[in-house]
Amino acid sequence: MENFTFNDRPDNQRIQLTIDQYAKQSDSIIASLFLDFQWTYREMQKAYDAVLEQYGLSESKFIILMFLERAEKHSLMPSELAEKLGASRATITKLVNNMERDQLIRKVPSALDKRAVQVQMTEAGEKLLAKFLPRNFEVTKTLLDQLKQDEIEQFFYLLDKIKQGTANLNKEME
Repeated sequence: MENFTFNDRPDNQRIQLTIDQYAKQSDSIIASLFLDFQWTYREMQKAYDAVLEQYGLSESKFIILMFLERAEKHSLMPSELAEKLGASRATITKLVNNMERDQLIRKVPSALDKRAVQVQMTEAGEKLLAKFLPRNFEVTKTLLDQLKQDEIEQFFYLLDKIKQGTANLNKEME
């Protein structure tokens, strides 16, 4: 997938012309806000992904390590990881195989079912997580450090409204 920077972002007038041509009801301010929110999220994610990459991680690998960190005996079944991550089993299999190759996890035969395996974090995985977590929290602080306490509370409030709008859209799509 190509990485577009989307530097030619339309202004409100250009958006309104498109709305007038194609939409029955809409608002150029809302469309502009959506584009700005989406662009900001992508830029933030790109910066965060670059930090993860410095540690040989992806967001999914990091989350899997965190799941394993919190699990009893640092171990979960692949199906549990898939459910927790909201990913398909095929995706988990690929991630687990890559993480095993990188020696961050190991597959251990299940004591309950000889056909199944447990995914267990290795000492190398624990060390990487311990090395990355301080940087992770520095990065998240840097990303949101411009917000004052009342703005943070307002942001949570607004994100809840966006989540509700997303749920409404998902219901429409069913």
